[in-house]
Amino acid sequence: MIIVDKGKLEAILACIAEGTIFVGADHIIEFVNDRAEIMLNLPKDLVGKDIFACHPGSLSQPLTETLDQFRSGSDDVIRISLAVGDSNLDFSATGVHSEGVYLGALLTIKDVTESVAREEELTSLAGQLRAAQDELSTPVVQIWDQVLALPLIGSIDNKRAQTITEVLLERIVETQSEVVILDITGVHSVDTNVTHHLLKIVSASRMLGAECVITGIGPNIAQTMIHLGVDLDELTTMADMQEGLRYAMDRLKSKK
Repeated sequence: MIIVDKGKLEAILACIAEGTIFVGADHIIEFVNDRAEIMLNLPKDLVGKDIFACHPGSLSQPLTETLDQFRSGSDDVIRISLAVGDSNLDFSATGVHSEGVYLGALLTIKDVTESVAREEELTSLAGQLRAAQDELSTPVVQIWDQVLALPLIGSIDNKRAQTITEVLLERIVETQSEVVILDITGVHSVDTNVTHHLLKIVSASRMLGAECVITGIGPNIAQTMIHLGVDLDELTTMADMQEGLRYAMDRLKSKK
């Protein structure tokens, strides 16, 4: 067994990048490195003082419970994150034992301010990417005065359908459009949910005074919609986007 003298050990601990505090079995603070003093803005004369005299009374009970837990032989590491001033700090506390004898508790403090800031930045960027993705997944384009086009591509789930409806209704009000061409050529498949979403979009648009023209309904999708009980006669459908645009132009001319 290699024995390191106390002075050398303290010099080693003082070089550790993390804040380090050791409290003996008698609750007396035996070691505080410079890093801990800086991170926690501690006075220089803590060594030799009772740990309970250095904390607010409100912390006495949880501190007692933690130290008692370590004294009972627990090897658990207790972790907590706190904001101290302008810094975000991670605290880790563990009991120190030697041959079954409780020697005290070791507290290490790590400054994670940069990591927290980076995580917040990543969260913000992820939110921006999701917003951009939502915008790209609902490309409502004004292709003519009072005419909007919404080409749908891929699958349509509940979340995307809600986004599509909200964006489309906002654009109808904003542009005072009277015709919306809803092109589903790029929709992978149409099931009960997709059909329900399409009908809701048509109904909501109609309530704002805009007629929905559905284009791009292929034979397979038409058969599926009929099988699901959708009355295609109640919908305005055209073969493709070009036919839908022609219908929109004719409709607007007839109103003049």
